Amino acid sequence: MLIRITFLAALASFGSSMRDDPPNGELYALLVAGSYGWWNYRHQADVAHAYHVLVDHGVKKDNIIVMMYDDIANHVKHISSLYGSSECCRRPGLAASYELPNVSTWHEQFEMHMKMTQNSKNTTSEDRIFVYFTDHGGVGLIDFPTSPLTAKKLNLALKEMHANQKFRQLVFYLEACESGSMFKKILMENINVYAVTAANDAESSYATYCGNELGLPCLGDEFSVNWMEDTDYVDPNDETLDLQFKWVRALTNNSHVMRYGDLSIAKEPVSWFQGTGKAKRRKNGNNKTPQHKRVSWPSRDVELMHLRKMKVLSPHLTAIDDEITRIENDRRNIEAVFTSLVNHLARDARERRQLLEGKSDVENLDCHDDVVRAFDTICIDISKASSARLMTTSKYMFQYDYALKFVYVLNNLCTMFNDSTKIIAAMRTACSKTRSQFH
Repeated sequence: MLIRITFLAALASFGSSMRDDPPNGELYALLVAGSYGWWNYRHQADVAHAYHVLVDHGVKKDNIIVMMYDDIANHVKHISSLYGSSECCRRPGLAASYELPNVSTWHEQFEMHMKMTQNSKNTTSEDRIFVYFTDHGGVGLIDFPTSPLTAKKLNLALKEMHANQKFRQLVFYLEACESGSMFKKILMENINVYAVTAANDAESSYATYCGNELGLPCLGDEFSVNWMEDTDYVDPNDETLDLQFKWVRALTNNSHVMRYGDLSIAKEPVSWFQGTGKAKRRKNGNNKTPQHKRVSWPSRDVELMHLRKMKVLSPHLTAIDDEITRIENDRRNIEAVFTSLVNHLARDARERRQLLEGKSDVENLDCHDDVVRAFDTICIDISKASSARLMTTSKYMFQYDYALKFVYVLNNLCTMFNDSTKIIAAMRTACSKTRSQFH
C-alpha cells in the first residue's frame, strides 16, 4: 500500500487532470443491501461501511439513499465488533431510507430510487450517480427480500434513466454471485453507465473476514471490502476509476472482477463518484486500524462453512450436526427440483446434460425474465433467505437461496427452447408435488 500511495503522489505532482474540480451538478448515491438474516451479516456491514466511506469523503448525507432490511444492528446475537463500533451495521448517522416494513416491493423501490424520483431527488443531466448493491445473485438476477430483479428489468431502468436525462454519468458497483451476467452483452455502451462486478457471469463471489476471532459470520465481501478499503486509504482525487478497478481486481483473489458499459468513464477520478474529501484511515477505539484475518468463503456456503467450523470447536454440540444435516438435505432437494424440470423438457440424454451442465449468456431477456419470475412463484421462492433461520429459535426455514446457484439452468432452457410458455407449463407439472415445501 505504501508503494501505491507513493506512486499516486508522484502522479499528482505532474499536475494530473484528476485534480480538476468535478463537473457541475450534484453527486447522489444509492446503497443497497438486498438480503436479511444473521448469516448475511456482511451485506449490511458492507452498506454501513460504504455509507461512511462516502460521508467521510464529503458526500452529502441528504444525497445518499440507503436500502436495507436493518435486522442486524440490534440482533440478539450481535456484539461490538468491526471498526471498534458498538453497532457495526448502524454506525453514527446511518439511517436506512427503506427498512423492514417496506420490503414488499423492494425491487420496484430500487428501480425508482435509481431513477432518483423520490425523496425530492429529482436528478438532472448534470448529476452523477453512484450505485452500490450487495446481496445474493444468480445468472441474470439479483435478489431482494421478496422477489428477484432480473437483468432485463435492471437494464431497462438504466436505459430509461438515460433517455430521461437523469444523470450525466452513472457508476454501478455490484457485489453478487454471477454478477457479470447482469451486464454482459446487455449493458449498452452509449448510455453513460459504467458497471463493475464482483464476479464474472458464471462464478461465485466470495465473502471475507470469515472464521473471525469474534465468532461472527463473515464481516464483509471480498470485492466490496477491497474497493472500500482502497477509497479509505488512498486519496480518491489522485486515483481514476480505472486504477481502482485494476487494483481491486488484483486484490480479489477468488473471483474475476469485471467491468461493462461505457469504459471511458473509467478515466474519471474516483472522487467524482465517491466524494472529493481526502482519504481517512479508519480508526477504532484504541486508535489502531482493525486487523481481521482475511479468510474468504464462497458466498453461498457461508452458513455451512461457519457451522462446520463451529463443529470443530464444539464437537459435543449435536444441534450443529442437526443444522448441517438439514442444510445438506435442503440442497439435495433443491437440486432435485431443477433435475425434475429438465427431465420434463429434455428430449434425450444429450439435451439433459447440456441443460444441467452447460452455461450460456443471458441473451433472451424476455424469456429469462418470464421464466425466473414464474419459477419464483411456482417452484421455489428464491427470495426467502436461508439465513432467516436463527440459531436462537426452533423455527426452521428452508435454504431457499441455494436455488440461485442453479438459475443458469433456467437460462439454458430459454437458450435451447426459446419458449417461456412451454417452460412455465413444465414447471407447473414438475413442481406440483413440491411447491408447498418451498414456499
